[in-house]
Amino acid sequence: MPRPSFDELPLNPDDPPFSAWGLYGKDDELGTLNLLTAETVAEAAKEIKTGIRIGLDLPLNFLKRPSHNRRALNHSIIKYPRPNHDDVIELNTQVSSQWDGLRHVAFQSRRLFYQGVTVEEISGPGAGTKLGIHEWCNNGGIAGRGVLLDYCRWAEAQKLVGYNHMSDHQITAKNLQAVAKAQNVMLKQGDILLVRSGFTKGYSQLNDDEKIAWSEQKTTTWIGLETSINTARWLWDTGFAACGGDQPGWESFPIWQKPEEGGLENLALHEVMLSGWGMPIGEFFNLEKLGEECEKRNRYSFFLASMPLNVPGGVASPPNAMAIF
Repeated sequence: MPRPSFDELPLNPDDPPFSAWGLYGKDDELGTLNLLTAETVAEAAKEIKTGIRIGLDLPLNFLKRPSHNRRALNHSIIKYPRPNHDDVIELNTQVSSQWDGLRHVAFQSRRLFYQGVTVEEISGPGAGTKLGIHEWCNNGGIAGRGVLLDYCRWAEAQKLVGYNHMSDHQITAKNLQAVAKAQNVMLKQGDILLVRSGFTKGYSQLNDDEKIAWSEQKTTTWIGLETSINTARWLWDTGFAACGGDQPGWESFPIWQKPEEGGLENLALHEVMLSGWGMPIGEFFNLEKLGEECEKRNRYSFFLASMPLNVPGGVASPPNAMAIF
């Protein structure tokens, strides 16, 4: 059965806009990760030529102060009478590198997650583990051909008007296609897309007071993808298995637009990707060293491996990800 085009979504007219519920069966909990077939992963393994490995996780305490009043990392060492130690880690999974799972953001107006799962099924009395990140682990994690689109390097080289990695600059699908062309990289169905916006670079250049001021803004802003029909169409029709970036949120924030301004029927990309397609979204990925390696080798594809935390019913997880060249 051929994969439907974006313009054929939703598959059922009663489902939320642009959703693909039922494409992989009524009980599916993997969404676009179904594209990472054994054959696709085996083909992606051909990207490994040198054995060079680059970690893609930021330190769990990367943010001086997390935004949106999220709890920062709490790491304590337990000392025993003998010269032994344990440690205890408490964290909100949104405060550093993470995959957003399918329980994270619902279609807001209809309060429905991927495949029509309700809020009550996730956090109500007697809730189960449906759509939890443990399903990714049970399926062998996230592994396949990774592709970096280094938007930051491209925008700086182009002297792109309006580009500022600490603003609400919107990254368009048209410009990402231009980046792919400039990098001479061919995108394939089943790819895991990484977009280097430059946010992590910009944040790292702030002093401590500036970092705290950024987190405490009344309306926090950040660079990200444009929330639009064009963006959603490109992401779906290209056939990505998962997408991620180095910024706090996948979309430029504030993310809401009016439909007449090219928006997405007043939806966020989070709603469509997570709850419409079952597509993992990566945020705060560490792409600085990866960008340097890709530029040095003039090669922007690699093997990407990620094994999230095996938490039954988990909402999100550090990616525990690496790129292998």
